[in-house]
Amino acid sequence: MSKALNTIVLSFLFLTIIASCSSNETNTIIKLPISPAPVDYSTKNQLSPTIPVPKSQITSKSLLKPQLPSPPLVKIEKDYTIVKSSNIPDTKYPIKITRSDNKEIIINKPPEKIIAFDSAAVEILYSINAGNKIIGTHSFVTYPKDSKNITKVGDAFNLNIEKVLSLNPDLFYIFFERYINDLEKNNIKVVYEKTLSDNFEAIPNRILMWGKIVNKNNEAYNIANQFEIKLFKIKSFFKNYEEGPTIFYDTGSLWTPGNNTLVGKTFNLLKLNNIAKDVSGYKQFSKEILIKKNPQIIITSDPDFFYKNTEFKNLTAIKNKRILTLDSNSLSIAGPRFINGIEELIEIVYSPVYIDNIYE
Repeated sequence: MSKALNTIVLSFLFLTIIASCSSNETNTIIKLPISPAPVDYSTKNQLSPTIPVPKSQITSKSLLKPQLPSPPLVKIEKDYTIVKSSNIPDTKYPIKITRSDNKEIIINKPPEKIIAFDSAAVEILYSINAGNKIIGTHSFVTYPKDSKNITKVGDAFNLNIEKVLSLNPDLFYIFFERYINDLEKNNIKVVYEKTLSDNFEAIPNRILMWGKIVNKNNEAYNIANQFEIKLFKIKSFFKNYEEGPTIFYDTGSLWTPGNNTLVGKTFNLLKLNNIAKDVSGYKQFSKEILIKKNPQIIITSDPDFFYKNTEFKNLTAIKNKRILTLDSNSLSIAGPRFINGIEELIEIVYSPVYIDNIYE
């Protein structure tokens, strides 16, 4: 009897639990846990540590020497090929020359007796093989050596008219106006061209002008062309530079050229910082100003003036022994040698290596 009763009770409890679960199945969701992913417990090979490379096996790199900047690639619009002599026509006379005062001069035939009252004109005529046509000049002319035999008719700014008339020239060349009227009153044909005091880039045109006057066009073209080629390459090379050392150019007794001079323009070309760049023309510096400006380089024909003066002992140029001297006066005359003066300045201020790199 008791066994049957136990069975009935158990059955009742089971049904009650089933009924309870059925009534809540819409509200409760029973989620089973997700089985973990299978894990491969197989052993892996151990990594061996890398042995460091001994110092002796490390390849050492040699230090690179600084190189000069290469000239920029510039499109050359001008043909710099030297034209053969046969390609340059002879001068067809008469020719017309417009002077600096805008007066036109007619030259009917090649002049044979020229008074060249200008150092640059003398150098140009000699460079184009017409030096034998010069019968007179002034006493300041020193180049070429043959010019010492030319009759002197005055100094740089004073002219002996009587001596000029005695030579009976068929052409007189002068770089200033003072004596033009006196010469023309005596029926002397005068070509007046202002000196190229601040524009060395006009030198080739001046050479070509003389070639036309004396019918030496082939020679003039070759000289002018070489000048332009060198100047072009120098300008291209120094475009790579921003600014060079400070410099003082002593022409004597501390007189120095300013920015608007041939030397001043050359300094600009070579990126040299002229301590007299604010000067117009030429000016004499005092010792105090020079000491205050304290240039890194001094160009002079008299180094002892600086080395032996104790007032200059603390100048940077003195301490570094950068008191330099040019071998020629090429930079003072706007003639064919001017480009050589530029080259010489590059060599002594920078290095002869620069010249090799410029023209390579």
